[in-house]
Amino acid sequence: MSSASHHRLGFAEALALSGDRFHFVTATERGVQIDVPAGWASAWWVLRGSLGVQSAQFNGDVAAGRLLTWQDGPLRLFSHGPVGAIGIAAPAALWSRRLQGTQGGSDRMLLPWQHEPERELRRLMVRVARLARQGEARHEAALGALVSALHDAQCPLRQHLDACSGRTTQRREQVLVRLMRVRHLVTYGRESRLDLGRLAEVANYSPTHLIRLYREVFGETPVEYASRLRVDRSWTLVRNTRMPIGDISEVVGFESKSAFCRSFKAKFGYTTSEIRRSAMR
Repeated sequence: MSSASHHRLGFAEALALSGDRFHFVTATERGVQIDVPAGWASAWWVLRGSLGVQSAQFNGDVAAGRLLTWQDGPLRLFSHGPVGAIGIAAPAALWSRRLQGTQGGSDRMLLPWQHEPERELRRLMVRVARLARQGEARHEAALGALVSALHDAQCPLRQHLDACSGRTTQRREQVLVRLMRVRHLVTYGRESRLDLGRLAEVANYSPTHLIRLYREVFGETPVEYASRLRVDRSWTLVRNTRMPIGDISEVVGFESKSAFCRSFKAKFGYTTSEIRRSAMR
């Protein structure tokens, strides 16, 4: 019996995943919806358009070119516009079995994060989806390689484990998952303003405890990280787009255009107009 099922979602189709097996999902039209149960691990690569993502810990999007990994409660993915995406999902226990005998052990969780996948990972996603669709037994070896590659791609994130508190790897991993919820929400969430109370709720820590743990692991507080991202994004939007400055100030979370312009000049030493003029030369 095949250990993977393939689902192709067309216009306005919905899918609720279930069963003790791997599922490959190909979404090719607008209006799709996919529900992933709690206790599952999954990875979703968007080729064109974008996928909306909703969970108790996150409300945001996966843009074209990015891959979302998730093993942190139930997940809903959807698209109002045209989309092209490939996903793999299965109960976490099945992922662990696939990882047995690989470097790092079978207990590695997929951390909540997004990244641009390397070429080999993209090729494996496409290959296993195609083989699963055709029902070929050959997808078994490719499936194992894909699961391993998805976890290997998280090596840069797992380097933070040593800085997490906890006597066991499992305990440190739980801490890192909670902190990555916060980092993922700040980086990719739709909310332009995230106060410390909201971030602490996402991590299931008190605000004071979250600040201490986050600083120990990442070298800065969640608020400092959010501020740094906001500054970097404002520079990119001012220099590389023609978006009105008032719209930019709203996107990056300032109360007003004037407040944004003052902050921008204080940070970079140039006004927004000066930066745009220099970019046009």
